[in-house]
Amino acid sequence: MTKRPLAVIEKTNLVLAVGVTALGGLVWDKAGLLAAGVGAALACLNLWAIHRLAGRAIARATAGDTAAATGLLAALGVKMLILFALVWVAIRVYNLALVPFAIGISILPVSLVMAGLWIGSTVGEQGKA
Repeated sequence: MTKRPLAVIEKTNLVLAVGVTALGGLVWDKAGLLAAGVGAALACLNLWAIHRLAGRAIARATAGDTAAATGLLAALGVKMLILFALVWVAIRVYNLALVPFAIGISILPVSLVMAGLWIGSTVGEQGKA
């Protein structure tokens, strides 16, 4: 197991993104490939932003700089609003296929669960349970 659990989550997220994009292309042709790919890309971008912003907020809070940590937590809220806007644009403006897009953007919670189960199952092997 890696010493960085977040690396496991990121790798799982990328593998699922590639798999879901390919599946979207197989099941729904080009429209599904595009929609699943865009959804999966948004999920990967979302994880990247959460990692960076939350990591900085925790580091600032640990250092005692609560004002900066509060600002970074507010940035997480703004990130979510931007994500909502991008989803709306993808569906309403670009008319991406809804089902493959939804499957693509849903990889983030799936990767969190899968990576969490993997990390939890390997912790006992190293005597840290």
